[in-house]
Amino acid sequence: MKYTFKNIFVLAFAVLASFADAQKRTEDFSISFPDTKLEKSYYKTIQLIDARTDTTSLGIVQKGAFNNKAKVVPVTNLSDQFQNLLNHINGENTEDGTIVMYLKQLYFAELTGAFSEHGYCYFQAYLFAKNDDGTYSYLDKIDSVIDHSSMDVTKATMKKGSEMVSDFISKNIVVKATPNDLYTLEDVKNFDQIEKQKLSLYSTTTMKEGVYMNYISFKNQQPEKELTNVKFYGKSPKIMTIYETIDGKEKEIKKNSTYAIVYQGTPYIYIPVENLYTKAEKRDGDFYFTGKIKSTAKTGDVVLASAFFGIIGGLIASGPASVPFELKLDYLNGGFVPIKEIEKK
Repeated sequence: MKYTFKNIFVLAFAVLASFADAQKRTEDFSISFPDTKLEKSYYKTIQLIDARTDTTSLGIVQKGAFNNKAKVVPVTNLSDQFQNLLNHINGENTEDGTIVMYLKQLYFAELTGAFSEHGYCYFQAYLFAKNDDGTYSYLDKIDSVIDHSSMDVTKATMKKGSEMVSDFISKNIVVKATPNDLYTLEDVKNFDQIEKQKLSLYSTTTMKEGVYMNYISFKNQQPEKELTNVKFYGKSPKIMTIYETIDGKEKEIKKNSTYAIVYQGTPYIYIPVENLYTKAEKRDGDFYFTGKIKSTAKTGDVVLASAFFGIIGGLIASGPASVPFELKLDYLNGGFVPIKEIEKK
């Protein structure tokens, strides 16, 4: 192929543009303000307890013509942004109350398809109101995923994510807290631990044997099928086949319709990519396990699994390949939270 000066110039410009774009590697996130103010609000101060697994960024988006990956890093910290939002939406009739947000997750991610891009925003949080005696009352929680599809989704997804945060705060600051289920500030800071102890999965010392078709049955320790036998994957601690006994005959149970099993007192979580059950270990009040997850999950999977979205965010820069991760079970919805990538030996 014969290269002209014009060809070389265009190629050089493209390379330089790609390099310059990659050097930035960050994208700001700023909560946009709604157009209207509230007629009545009980709270003028908001405090933030940042309980996110990763507090260094708000996810990963794609920038530029070459879809270079960039971390979402807000220039203004979230605590100040939430307070600025509250200042803006409060009208003249605002009381001198304080709310506390226990933030579990606020994360953006994007996936590129053949003809469009999907942008996601995952928001998970609790809200509390401070009482006159210094105790705190529970107000509300949110565990929601936004999925937006278009040719260029970054700005639109961030706008929708911003609206989700704003709507959650707006609908709760017009509600006067009731002095029920009172918590101390230390309780609020450790609210995950309090909530987990309400679930049989986390409070029991002996797990019930059997097959669990979904996370609801698993967290309530209510197996839906009796498990009579399993077959391990070679010498690994992973299970490849599970069985029940019907009319005296052993019958294989379809794995893809299940969520988890408990076999000989040990829980095993189903990993769709591997089509295997992987052993889960309880450590420091949480369940940890290892599994491979692809970054090309279907949109429906993201919405239904909720915290599975965290996997996509964690692997978005890794491409479509399956990557082994240490994962933690999200007690709120049964999703998988990525902790760290398992390095190859």
